[in-house]
Amino acid sequence: MKLTHAPESLSKLPRVLPKELHESLDAQKAAVLVALQHLPMQQPRADEEDEDEEAPANELTLQQLDDLLRGTVERGEGNSCLLIGPRSSGKTRIVETALASQSQKPIVIRLSGHVQTTDRLAMREIARQAAQQTGSSFSADAEVDGVADEDDDVPVALPPSSHLPALISTLPTLKRPTVIILEAFDLFALHPRQALLYCLLDTAQSCRVGDDMKGVAVIGVTTRVDTINLLEKRVKSRFSGRMLRTASPRRLTDYIAVARGALTTPPPDNIKAEEWSPLWNKAVEQFLADRATREIFNETFALTRDVSVLSRILTATIVGLTPLNPFPTAVQLTSAVAEQRCPPRLSFLQSLSYPCMCLLIAATHARTSGHDAFTFEMLHETFRDQVRTSLSAPVQVEGGGIGMMKCTREAFEYMIRVRAFVMSGPSSSNVAKEFGKYRCMAEREEVKKIVDRLGQTNLKKWFSKAK
Repeated sequence: MKLTHAPESLSKLPRVLPKELHESLDAQKAAVLVALQHLPMQQPRADEEDEDEEAPANELTLQQLDDLLRGTVERGEGNSCLLIGPRSSGKTRIVETALASQSQKPIVIRLSGHVQTTDRLAMREIARQAAQQTGSSFSADAEVDGVADEDDDVPVALPPSSHLPALISTLPTLKRPTVIILEAFDLFALHPRQALLYCLLDTAQSCRVGDDMKGVAVIGVTTRVDTINLLEKRVKSRFSGRMLRTASPRRLTDYIAVARGALTTPPPDNIKAEEWSPLWNKAVEQFLADRATREIFNETFALTRDVSVLSRILTATIVGLTPLNPFPTAVQLTSAVAEQRCPPRLSFLQSLSYPCMCLLIAATHARTSGHDAFTFEMLHETFRDQVRTSLSAPVQVEGGGIGMMKCTREAFEYMIRVRAFVMSGPSSSNVAKEFGKYRCMAEREEVKKIVDRLGQTNLKKWFSKAK
């Protein structure tokens, strides 16, 4: 199939891509997939002519954070702020963009409330990252815990937990300004006495311009809007009170504009660019103008404004493009939505072993009898009683006999690993695992579908008794 270069040839897109444009399609797919992993941070304005419209929240937040970091990096100020916004609204992207725009590279220490669950773990990580970026180790005394990872070039000597204030107070004396980023800031606020937050914010507050000390900035990143209320009074008094907000696209037109910006990402230099680019841009415009596509975007936007969901949907659509189907269509988007927008909660239920299914049914019986929280012993007793009273749950798998304890204990541990059973309360080292209380994440209807799909009469009979 030979294409002409005349503009009127774009009125109808080719169904099958010519061989000479296969390389262009691969280059375009690669460029779009990269763009979908890094969607535009600043939300494009759909109607630029509206001069009274407020600038996007992320644009204002980026400017404010950039000014704050510039004061720390260039003037040696001590600053602190909270970056608050829903998931996938661009918080981390804004922090990285603001850091990259600074005139000099600061020492960046990254902590996560999901990983550094105690102040001592956070202190170790601060010392390790600071030592790696400065090339010097912290002094130690008799109580030092020597920690040196095999992959680290610089050995790090860590002081005990009681020396946390001394460790934090050394940050302004380093060779370059220091920026501490606290992901999941609300989890750090749950630490006992909030000692880490107090030391960090107190150090940032005590930095003064002209004291021959480098600046310190503490940036908390969180999704909880009430995080400030979690801080103790003494910690809150050290916090600057700056709270910067991020937001997902406010309107459907902004949402579609993000998709258009990613899909029309130009590929790298290509010998067929003059022939390919008009074709691809035309295909994207037809795809976005399609009524079915608009309805899907409208439904998705109504469910969630999370742009990461948009990224996953479009990624699945672009990955499926081939020379036989070179351009995105509403049919492909519909298929991607079915997989990405509302995936099964517990997809692993389809492949559970027979012992695991027995435990799942036993958990359903426990819930029916009014016990939402159960222990291993409760499920094992239910399973054992069913074996003794009927043939509805024979202890045979693939023709071989197995013990009841093996049938349940190993399966129970597997169900915990895949999080089909989760703890219903705080764990305790004083309580054995088999006596810990768990709850089943699978609903009755989900269990019924799996049992019906397996088609085993004995399991169906047993499950039907749970009414």
